[in-house]
Amino acid sequence: MKYFAILLFALSLESTAANQGADRTITWQPWQEGVEFRVRIGDRYLGHEQWEHYLGFELQRPSTKKIKISMIHLAMEAVTDVVIAPGRLYAIIKVTNSNMTAHKGHWGWIAKEMRSTNRLSSMGLIE
Repeated sequence: MKYFAILLFALSLESTAANQGADRTITWQPWQEGVEFRVRIGDRYLGHEQWEHYLGFELQRPSTKKIKISMIHLAMEAVTDVVIAPGRLYAIIKVTNSNMTAHKGHWGWIAKEMRSTNRLSSMGLIE
């Protein structure tokens, strides 16, 4: 019985050390509404001074437009382009770094409607 208690104590210490205050859920900010799509950001602490920062896009319904979002960056960290369109209404981008939420910098991007003859574009910036 004594060894069983020691084993349980050791397992509880291991699980506490593994978590180190890590969040299991993403803390999302409210949606910011745009004409063709809306945007929101979120953050999650992973522990060991590592953070995940999220940028989410959602195409407004019932839009039939195809929108390419490019030159996406968080502060100086660039990420890949995404496209939202009917059938692909959502896009979520994730950056992992050691910057806590308050010091992460600004998200930025350029959004362009993908048409065969004319491209409408807009720029976005969010804290």
